Amino acid sequence: FEYKKIERLLTQLMPICAVTSLSARGRLPFVSGCYDLVIIDEASQCDIASMIPLLYRAKRAVIIGDPNQLKHITTMTRQQDRELVAKHEVDACFSYCVHSLFDLAISVGHQNDLVHLRDHHRSHADIIEFSNKEFYNGLLRVATNYARLRFPYGSDNSVIWKDVVGDTVRPQAGSAYNQKEIDAVIVQ
Repeated sequence: FEYKKIERLLTQLMPICAVTSLSARGRLPFVSGCYDLVIIDEASQCDIASMIPLLYRAKRAVIIGDPNQLKHITTMTRQQDRELVAKHEVDACFSYCVHSLFDLAISVGHQNDLVHLRDHHRSHADIIEFSNKEFYNGLLRVATNYARLRFPYGSDNSVIWKDVVGDTVRPQAGSAYNQKEIDAVIVQ
């Protein structure tokens, strides 16, 4: 009973919560349907297993993603994945290595529920042009507000090439990096 009172108070005080799939644990009640709606953005980069606890908490879900973007990164091999799918008699559409949450949503959704990106607001046309031709069949319309873009080093070029020689550092924890490349990219 106390938990229900706290849960009601929590949803009154914070009707909207923004979390990552990892930070939800311990911060949000693990109760079926306790939220009206969960919105998962970049779902093409989300593995299905990590999203199940968020979907469990929601009455409804909006899944946003782009099938042309990179999938989630895993250390599980495809062979291990196939063995687990077979061992637990799971439908192959739940394959951890092969399918993202977005892939799953597309497979169970209705075509009428799909909304395709039409306008691109993030990059200069020179940058998005390759992806537009190669992955989007030229259907994207560049709607970038060029006045808001910051060009590197005061130039009016959207893409510049600068060869930087440096060493890659691979720490025990975290990602590999090259300090000279970082220094060259940072606009002072």
